[in-house]
Amino acid sequence: MRVRTATGLILVFLRLSGFAGLTSLWRTVYVIPGREHDQRLLRHERAHLEQIERDGRLVFAARYVWWSLRYGYRDNPYEVEARVAEHAP
Repeated sequence: MRVRTATGLILVFLRLSGFAGLTSLWRTVYVIPGREHDQRLLRHERAHLEQIERDGRLVFAARYVWWSLRYGYRDNPYEVEARVAEHAP
């Protein structure tokens, strides 16, 4: 997992959306400045990487969009799973 401090448009997107991190489909995690070592956030984003590996990029992307539209961001099953992973040892 590559962790990069978000800059430019990615940082603007994260700040406008209220997100602390974003996982790309290309195994890079972007986090807002100051959160690069936040283990809870990194576990959350690592869970998304595992979901991408498990389901494949295309399926993950399609399901993520569909589930976000159907259930909303908070109740998107991928997000629910990632929040559980935040508390794993």
